[in-house]
Amino acid sequence: MRYSMYLFTLVCLFIQSCSGSKTVPAEEAAVEETNEINLTQDQLKALGLQYGDPVKTSMSSIITVQGKIDLPPQNLISVNFPLGGYLRSTKLIPGMQVSKGEVIAIMEDQAIVQLQQDYLSAAVRHELAGLEFERQKALGEASAGTSRALQQAQAEQKLQAVAVRSLQEKLKLIGIDVNALNESNISGQVSVRSTINGYVSKVNVNTGKFVQPTETMFELIDPEDIHVALTIFEKDLPYVLKGNQVSIHFMDEPEKTYAAEVILVNKDLDDDRTATAHCHFKVHPKNLLPGMFVEGELSVSSKMVDAIPDEAVVRLGNKQYIFVRKSDKVVEMKPVVTGLSKDGRTALTSGNEGLPAGSIVLNNAYKLMGILKNSGEE
Repeated sequence: MRYSMYLFTLVCLFIQSCSGSKTVPAEEAAVEETNEINLTQDQLKALGLQYGDPVKTSMSSIITVQGKIDLPPQNLISVNFPLGGYLRSTKLIPGMQVSKGEVIAIMEDQAIVQLQQDYLSAAVRHELAGLEFERQKALGEASAGTSRALQQAQAEQKLQAVAVRSLQEKLKLIGIDVNALNESNISGQVSVRSTINGYVSKVNVNTGKFVQPTETMFELIDPEDIHVALTIFEKDLPYVLKGNQVSIHFMDEPEKTYAAEVILVNKDLDDDRTATAHCHFKVHPKNLLPGMFVEGELSVSSKMVDAIPDEAVVRLGNKQYIFVRKSDKVVEMKPVVTGLSKDGRTALTSGNEGLPAGSIVLNNAYKLMGILKNSGEE
């Protein structure tokens, strides 16, 4: 019995220790456990380590970026028919160019006829109510009428005026000119016209279909403000400014480039530690569609930075490290944040603050990383 209790206790402790452990990549775990290296005299001689400080350097660079064609919400136009009705005809197909004011569809329905009838009838009633009000007003001035009759005539005139005005607005919503409407030109059809100069993105209806008032028939794109949205990594964000020049090329035309300019940089970082730079083309390419993927080279402005040789920086996973001398035979690995790289030098953004003068190892960082990993495995 005592042996069984002892065995049960051991099993529980084992399970608890396993559940509390965290999964860490082997290389990063080794780095976290041992970040110092005790070098032998032979290793020091073979490595030939050089020590120094970051050097102030004027650095400009080309940043390779990716992104997509983007469109502000106000430039994507959804076309519907507020009254609802049957699509009698349309010639639109995706990609077709349209002009402002051009007829893009013909709608037909009995409700269109009824709305025109209601408006013209309301207009006649409003006219009669106005005449009755004037008659009652004249009778009142001649002391031949009653104040109650005058008030009723005035109220009826106002009610009819409201009815006429509301029906006018309904007719304007479906594109009927109320000033040209009369009893001789009532029609069961109405033209739907484009409100922009642009092109067709989507056609969601077919001839003969009944279209609900809330249903989108077509989507039109106004290319006036179509632009490129580039993804900028956090380390490059300080160098990307309004006015930077960008060379853009499309995935299906990698050999052809288009000039663009940064017009806005969003400084808010997403969950993946990236931001967005919005760019306008200097000359619009043809057949641009929202969502198309692009690549580009972004020229960033010159800036004075603290830079060290590329071989002084080692990358492990998504992190960067440098080595710092602690004593004659001991070096320590420290995490840093790097920036631009050019002409064999890399900018240090942070992580080198407060280090002793002349303590950064300027060469053979990857060889030191190999020694550190081997010592960690042992």
